[in-house]
Amino acid sequence: MRKAFKITLVALVVLAASAFMFWDTPRNAVAMFLEKDTIEQTAHAYFKAEKSKDFPQVYALLAPSSDYKKKFTYEDFLKDIAQYPPAEINTYEIVRIHRLRDNDNRDNYPGVEKFVQVEVDVTFTTSGPNSVYNYSFTFLKEKGNWYKG
Repeated sequence: MRKAFKITLVALVVLAASAFMFWDTPRNAVAMFLEKDTIEQTAHAYFKAEKSKDFPQVYALLAPSSDYKKKFTYEDFLKDIAQYPPAEINTYEIVRIHRLRDNDNRDNYPGVEKFVQVEVDVTFTTSGPNSVYNYSFTFLKEKGNWYKG
């Protein structure tokens, strides 16, 4: 009886481990549970920096592998903002963090470990409080840190 129980227990452990190794859905659900707070903190830091016009922080939170950051220095970024001022955020609310996934396109994004979508409701100072715009932004994990893509 004891031997049968041990064999059954081992089989269940092997089955569960296999499911997590080969089936993305449960593995990504566990990863989301572990990463969600950090992703949310990064998203808040980014949108607070945008709202307060803390441009050094905005630039710092852009993904190092992004095409923009590869092509433009911080000084270029400031010139770009001076020439094309961004819409001013009045309020923002993170609505949902979803679609956490591993990078399965290493050829195009070699430095990216993971991608996630951050859905945000935003109002702008020029549009009034009742004009809520919903956006979905991609955030990336690179070298253990989360950035706006």
